[in-house]
Amino acid sequence: MEVSGRRRIAVKTLIHHARVIADGYREIACGGVLVENGRILALFEESEFSARVQEDCEIIDAQGGMLTPGFIDIHIHGAAGEDLISGKAEAAEAVSRNVAADGCTAFMASLTVVSHAQLLEILSSLAQVKSLPGATMLGIHSEGPYLSPDYKALMDDRYLRDPSLKELQEMLQAAAGRLKIMTVAPERQGMESFIQAAVQSGMTVMVGHTAATSRDVHRASLAGATGFTHLYNAMSQHLHRDPGTVTGAFLEEGMKAELIADGFHVDPEIVRMTWKHMGAQRLVLITDAMLGKGMPDGDFQFSGLHCRKQGQHVRVVETGRRAGSAIGMNDAVRMMEQMCGCTPRELVQMACVNPAALAQVSDHKGALAAGMDADLALFDKNWQCQRTMVEGNWVFQR
Repeated sequence: MEVSGRRRIAVKTLIHHARVIADGYREIACGGVLVENGRILALFEESEFSARVQEDCEIIDAQGGMLTPGFIDIHIHGAAGEDLISGKAEAAEAVSRNVAADGCTAFMASLTVVSHAQLLEILSSLAQVKSLPGATMLGIHSEGPYLSPDYKALMDDRYLRDPSLKELQEMLQAAAGRLKIMTVAPERQGMESFIQAAVQSGMTVMVGHTAATSRDVHRASLAGATGFTHLYNAMSQHLHRDPGTVTGAFLEEGMKAELIADGFHVDPEIVRMTWKHMGAQRLVLITDAMLGKGMPDGDFQFSGLHCRKQGQHVRVVETGRRAGSAIGMNDAVRMMEQMCGCTPRELVQMACVNPAALAQVSDHKGALAAGMDADLALFDKNWQCQRTMVEGNWVFQR
């Protein structure tokens, strides 16, 4: 396996003899993609291959593999021994390199809860991260701090509180436009006006770590919230006399829902039920990976807690509670396929198109089409990544 440490621009690249999964609807059984200057120039049928060959063009034979848009992980906390909560460029670089090997071409740097002063420092530091060796950092996802203490999961409850418009402005200023997503608990006092202000600033607001009723969720939706953070985990459930956040998730059909499809965070039967009723248009596959991803089994500090990684699963040592994951986006796709029998187009919808929508980058990422960024990945039939391209540059080759 080889992951490049620096991007080298190949002005023109022609990939052919591939099963091209362009988005959630379009597929070419055997064809390819022409890339020029970091963008997709055209998609084509294999019969057009000879006519598409240009002078000084790098030619890649996909040998029948699946060519998809690069996966987008909007919820990842770390990888390769590095936690993004450190705010260090080295952490973003480690995650960027690591996820590229999974066919992931873009991610949101996701943060656990710390003090407001610490958060401002982290936001300011991460805002300086620009060029990375692998996947692009689209921005920052702050998972809190305006969450429920009853559904805190791993979050430090010392810093959980009601929302503050003053703090929001300080966060936005520190992040210099790179704070893109925030997870909130709708039941907290003043949350409706906070959601409206956050959305007006250009952020995506997600519902999570919450004791909300389904009515609270509806009010959050009306205020502008558009998604749910790791559906089922750390939220009030669907009870027939006490409809909670999960009930609201099924009722609010205009909102998308993250799902950790590892069969560990959510039982496979529940995954299948969710898939049946929400479908590819609403579900967003995520990893919720922590710094143990890509590392040998062992102990790690995550969100200030002593955690133990065994395989792709992570638990808090003291309580046994699940503590993020160690899966990659290609693992999430593979397991979703196994559990629900999804087609490659449906998987691309959930791993590329939908996260691009929540990240507000659908105009240039999340699908293969002329004019889009040349973010793509080549997989074998088992979703093992063979090559990853970010903005026209190969950043991973097996």
